[in-house]
Amino acid sequence: MVECLQEKVRKEKSKAVFSDVQEDFCSVKKILSRFEEWRECYSESYHNAYISLCLPKLLNPIIRHQLLAWNPLKDTSGDFENLPWFTAVETFCHGHGHEELEHTDRQTLSSVIERTVVPKMTAYVELVWDPMSHQQSVCLTDVCHSLKEDYSVFEGEHSKPVKAFTEALVRRLRSCVDEDVFIPLYPKKFLEEASSPQRHFRDQRFWTAVKLLGNMGKWDLLLPESVLKELMLDKLLNRYLMTTLCSHTLSNNAVYACKKIADGLPPSWFKGESTCLPQLHNFRNHIVQKVHAICKQQPPTDPNTRAAVVDLLKVLSTIRCHDSIMAIAEKYHYEDAIYSHQLLNPETAWV
Repeated sequence: MVECLQEKVRKEKSKAVFSDVQEDFCSVKKILSRFEEWRECYSESYHNAYISLCLPKLLNPIIRHQLLAWNPLKDTSGDFENLPWFTAVETFCHGHGHEELEHTDRQTLSSVIERTVVPKMTAYVELVWDPMSHQQSVCLTDVCHSLKEDYSVFEGEHSKPVKAFTEALVRRLRSCVDEDVFIPLYPKKFLEEASSPQRHFRDQRFWTAVKLLGNMGKWDLLLPESVLKELMLDKLLNRYLMTTLCSHTLSNNAVYACKKIADGLPPSWFKGESTCLPQLHNFRNHIVQKVHAICKQQPPTDPNTRAAVVDLLKVLSTIRCHDSIMAIAEKYHYEDAIYSHQLLNPETAWV
């Protein structure tokens, strides 16, 4: 309630920013109409003046003013594209019958976004964003993927604002993994009792880390792959999550935990690959050991055993551990599961 009132007060105060400015000079549409007229009437003079390089800086204060109420952590439908400035700039760059590839303003929209929208996102990443929040991470990554696909913001050589944004992202994710992730180590006697407070707290911290892994995976194709693998696999998975998995105190949740971890890994890491990533060897070995333990407790033909083993085989398929799948199938006679679920066809989704 207080936050809503504060936001309302800020909006009211922001209206006074351009109160003493004539509308012709505080409206993006009207400003661009002057340049549109110049471009149509004196095309050579317009292009010789390199106006396309000046417009992002010229429009910056007005656009930033319109973006005051925009929150990239709550944007679920490209809200910034519905603001008046965006329509005006888009029309100026691509409207009125201009051939997109024949005039110098074709990149103006992307440049404007990089100088206004991206810095706003950088501030939210540094000061507000919680990487452990699924909703915030989904909204933020959706905006970024949209900027990449629709406006080529993250393509090619990055501009200074984009570099600052990605650097802020990496710092925040690294800080979250190094400082916020905590999975306590308790003596096994405290963890064997499912209702113990130590077990409850440990499990809570474990699943929070699993959620963070999934949130980080959403930055695939936006951040360097080497950085994501370092943070997700070298640090989060192998340093924290594997310790809990190997403690064998997750009871019936162990199979589900393996599935959730695999679901959080970016699919692009495995596309076209036929072997398991080196950073996933410990995870693969744990899954194989878990299959052996399950089959040792109950006959492999038991329906519950079969369901659990097939789920783990699917995880091995996801991370491209085909040799392990074949070895398990031959030992416990699960060859039919391999073909019915297409576990050795890495590009085909299984049911």
